[in-house]
Amino acid sequence: MGRRDALGKVLLGGLALAIGDASPRARASEERNAVRDAYDGYASTYDDLDGGAAAQALGLDDLRARALGSASGDVLELAVGTGLNLPAYDLTKVMSFTAIDLSPGMLAKAKARSETLAFGNDARFIEADATALPFEDGSFDFVVDTFSLCVIEDPIAALREVRRVLRPNGRAVLIEHSKSDIGPLGAYQDLTSKPVKTMSKGCVWNQDVESLIAQSGMRVVKTQRALLGLLVVVEASP
Repeated sequence: MGRRDALGKVLLGGLALAIGDASPRARASEERNAVRDAYDGYASTYDDLDGGAAAQALGLDDLRARALGSASGDVLELAVGTGLNLPAYDLTKVMSFTAIDLSPGMLAKAKARSETLAFGNDARFIEADATALPFEDGSFDFVVDTFSLCVIEDPIAALREVRRVLRPNGRAVLIEHSKSDIGPLGAYQDLTSKPVKTMSKGCVWNQDVESLIAQSGMRVVKTQRALLGLLVVVEASP
């Protein structure tokens, strides 16, 4: 092979790398960074959209209270955001509390909120990815995830991590956007899923949450639907 051919191959190889022939790991890292940066930007106004009067009118505060009031033992919350769930916990039942989020801005808000609710100095707020949790197998009695499965690019990977870090008799509770079981409404969700994802912080609002849980290897213990089936509360075991 001549020098010109060799140089051409080197240049073509460099061009392939330059235009995005990145490894899956590198692409995943870029996606995580993009989500982290986006949610850092949302942190200052997040409560205006997902909390307050609007959430109360839709019954979300009551939904959180009923679903999370049974959390006990060593508790992990995924994608804690600004900590909107924190008032729903019965701290007399919680031995230890750990929360993760990709966004440092969100975590700072959640930590500040925890300090007004007597969570104590032992509560941990850790920057981490729900699809690669930095905890040993069987670390928690209870795992909570609310309204984040729809924005996680690989929800099954996140649920497998939930299964891994749960103790054998542990429980996971999820409150999630779900495809409605009312036929026309579910069809409308399918039709509008792409534009809704673009307009709503990347949320896929027509997921089959029970199916995702089953695919992760966990078992659905109990399901409750709300808001015409657009929301689902699922309790699952590992």
